[in-house]
Amino acid sequence: MLTNLIARTPARLGRILLAVAVLLLAWTVYLGSVMGGEVPAQNWSVSWTGLDLLEVATLTATGLLAIRRSRAASPVAAAAAALLLLDAWFDVMTVDDPIEWYIACAMALGVELPACYVMIRLSKTALDWPGRPPGD
Repeated sequence: MLTNLIARTPARLGRILLAVAVLLLAWTVYLGSVMGGEVPAQNWSVSWTGLDLLEVATLTATGLLAIRRSRAASPVAAAAAALLLLDAWFDVMTVDDPIEWYIACAMALGVELPACYVMIRLSKTALDWPGRPPGD
């Protein structure tokens, strides 16, 4: 049902997404103005572990789909790219120690962002792969 709605009314969906983006931007500006520089967080290690496990899952799925040259690799690779970018951002922005900041920047520039770029390119390339016959 949702797929049919999206296929029939992409312009309406586009307008809804733009409205949501405007509301989210307003909410983000509000939060940025009222939150201090530091916010205590519970379950910090679980949050980081969860993010890393999501990266493992998307990279594994992307790898398996790429081996099969499946076009389904495209959205999974895009998700992996987004997670890698988030990981780099939060690694750099949440570190306290100056030396750890340099390490986080080195990891972001040397590992996470290049991997993100590869996933973006793979996502685009996979769209051009021919569809596989059923059961293959």
